[in-house]
Amino acid sequence: MIQSSLSGIKVVDRVSYICNLCKGKKVLHLGATDAPVTKEAIVSGRLLHNFLNDVCQEVVGLDISLEMINWLESKHGIKNIKYGNIEEAEHYPQGEFDYIVAGEILEHLSNPGNALDAIRRNTKNNTKLIITVPNAYSFKGFVRAVGKHELIHPDHILHHSPYTLKALLERHGFSVESYFSFVNGGQGLAASVANCLLYIYPQLAEGIGVICVPQ
Repeated sequence: MIQSSLSGIKVVDRVSYICNLCKGKKVLHLGATDAPVTKEAIVSGRLLHNFLNDVCQEVVGLDISLEMINWLESKHGIKNIKYGNIEEAEHYPQGEFDYIVAGEILEHLSNPGNALDAIRRNTKNNTKLIITVPNAYSFKGFVRAVGKHELIHPDHILHHSPYTLKALLERHGFSVESYFSFVNGGQGLAASVANCLLYIYPQLAEGIGVICVPQ
């Protein structure tokens, strides 16, 4: 057993933070449709791909949901998402990118290492990878568990701690430069109090993220 520090993590607004990093850059956005909740993301104004389109020099999306790719193109004029499986290296678009964004993806995959291997094969030496995942140490998750229930996306099969995410990335050719965490919001007094607490204890936020580079 080892003791791994949880210090040095900062709480950010996930969308704003990613967009600030990617502003004026060439970006490959994996899982760009946010399927299966694409329509909800459009209605609520939280589809990350739209925000990236607004700030990046160039964005190319890659997603396995052909239905949502076609829906976004026909209904909302979004034409820069290509069909492909992120676990298959040959499905990736050609070109050099400043950032690859893989937000809220690894927790859906049965074999996340396969996806990281494919990403690594398509990562140039000057490309940075941004990954976000649910936090295994989420304070709100523990509180719900005390209440004998959990609130979880029905397609999630994995949660990570900062260490396990770092270890997984290192196994597949990446080194972590920095960590961040983010709060997913919520409504009511209890959520507001919890969110204030999470800015004091960022290691307990609902999500964690890393910025990493090829080894």
